Amino acid sequence: MNLQTTIDFDLKRFFQWWGRELTFLVPNKLKTLFSDQSGVLVLTAADTAFQIRFYNHADQSNPTTWPLDANSADSYQTVKTQNPDFEKAECILRLHDSQALKKIVYLPAAAQENLQQVVGFELDRYTPFKAEQVYFTAVPLGKTEHGQIEVLLVFTPRTLLDEQLGRLQTLGVQPARVDYSQASTTCPATAPAYNLLPERYRPRGNPLVQALHWLLNGVLLLLFMAVLIWPVWQEGQTVDTLKNQIKTLEKETRVIEEKQHEIDALRQQTQRLIDVKTQTPSLVAVLNELSTLLKDDSWLTHFQYAEKRLQIQGQSPAASSLIGLLEGSGFFSNVSFVSPLTQDKATGRERFQISMDTSVPPVSTTPATESPAENKPGPTATPEMEPMQ
Repeated sequence: MNLQTTIDFDLKRFFQWWGRELTFLVPNKLKTLFSDQSGVLVLTAADTAFQIRFYNHADQSNPTTWPLDANSADSYQTVKTQNPDFEKAECILRLHDSQALKKIVYLPAAAQENLQQVVGFELDRYTPFKAEQVYFTAVPLGKTEHGQIEVLLVFTPRTLLDEQLGRLQTLGVQPARVDYSQASTTCPATAPAYNLLPERYRPRGNPLVQALHWLLNGVLLLLFMAVLIWPVWQEGQTVDTLKNQIKTLEKETRVIEEKQHEIDALRQQTQRLIDVKTQTPSLVAVLNELSTLLKDDSWLTHFQYAEKRLQIQGQSPAASSLIGLLEGSGFFSNVSFVSPLTQDKATGRERFQISMDTSVPPVSTTPATESPAENKPGPTATPEMEPMQ
């Protein structure tokens, strides 16, 4: 067997087997309570008499046997009166070895779709009879290793079976099935179900009972489908509900995420402002530091402070010494002259223009300042001093 092998699955035979297995598991008392049949009545012909075997559903291994005189029209009614269970029993005419034959034949797999017609056309090849001389049935048994189908062929002469059925009608017996003892399908079941009984002899059921039967089967099918579909439908409804809840939560989550992004942006801006404030010294501190560092003989004429960059102009007796003085402070760095030093002829002092970077000094490096009571007055600022920019 490989992946290219076609699996032949006969749904009808599967349900027949499944039904027999389920029936076997049901207790006999329960089967008797719900079944409309009390058992199986098997008739076999012997010369001018029939023999009746009754197989009770409760115990099919020990059938009860009665002889039936074919010449007495009341013989069956007498036996039936003595056994009320016959009224609800399925009646089967079973042919013995001298009345029917069976044969196994092998046909191409394509013949399975129209098996009865194919066998009817080729019947004279497999038997000494033509199709119009016998009643026959072809029962597929399965596929062989060579791709053919194995077929059970059961047949009986028409004249013989018509004679037997006529004798039974005289006795008031209407069989529902005809089978062959070597291929019996009931009590015990050793072959797939078949029926040699011609259509014109088959009993006609009550239309109301048949309609009720189909109605109950339909209701059973609907219930079966409901059992299969209802849980799936409920699961689908649950999934749809969860999807709607997820969509709602996703919308709420997006709103929360947007708010969180706004909060994070505000926090970053706030932190940036805090960092700028902590890294930039205050103007009062810068002025105080300059007042402390510059001597009384030095003064400023211009003061410009922007973006932590300070530029001062003024006069001092020794302007060149101011670079080192300012570099020694923790507030100032990158101190340099912006223009060359020049001497003021009126005052005799050097004019200077110095540029420097400002920063917040570490606590340990912050120069100690005198107390407010001991602070000296800072350098004098002339009226030309520019405001902070």
